[in-house]
Amino acid sequence: MRNTKVCVLAGETGAKEYSILEKYASQGCVIAFMGTNKELGMLIKAELERIYEVAVFFFHGDIKSEEDRDIFFTAVSEMYGRTDYIICQNN
Repeated sequence: MRNTKVCVLAGETGAKEYSILEKYASQGCVIAFMGTNKELGMLIKAELERIYEVAVFFFHGDIKSEEDRDIFFTAVSEMYGRTDYIICQNN
């Protein structure tokens, strides 16, 4: 994990955001993302793990909620200790 990059996407996750996550996952990055659509989030998580064999953390939350943001970024910090790429979407 020491040399593995950590990519974080916060906000809604649609086709555009999925392609961004795919790009980083294909490079071996660990992925952490949040979104309000729990079903889609779990599907994306499973798909990225299956195809790219990388660790993926999905948090069901709303980027517009300060509490959700705090919980998400605290969890990412505790799990990975750092963030190399941050992509924020506020649709």
